[in-house]
Amino acid sequence: MRVLKKVSVIKAEIDEIYCNKCGSKIEKDSFGNFSDHLHIEKAWGYHSDKDGQIDSFDLCEKCYNELINNFKISPYENK
Repeated sequence: MRVLKKVSVIKAEIDEIYCNKCGSKIEKDSFGNFSDHLHIEKAWGYHSDKDGQIDSFDLCEKCYNELINNFKISPYENK
């Protein structure tokens, strides 16, 4: 037989997100979901000057479009 007890759990959740490039706030919709944006997290490994470093950033859609417009090879060409 299993006897259960109720426990409180505190967890961290994302409350706000800001674009790392322009600083604008990524808004939430009426359901509490963030507007579409790009989130990148990179854990650098061996053979890198950043070995062990973890970089993380967010870009709003406007800044994402500005970024990819400067690419020599469009991400759309890789289909």
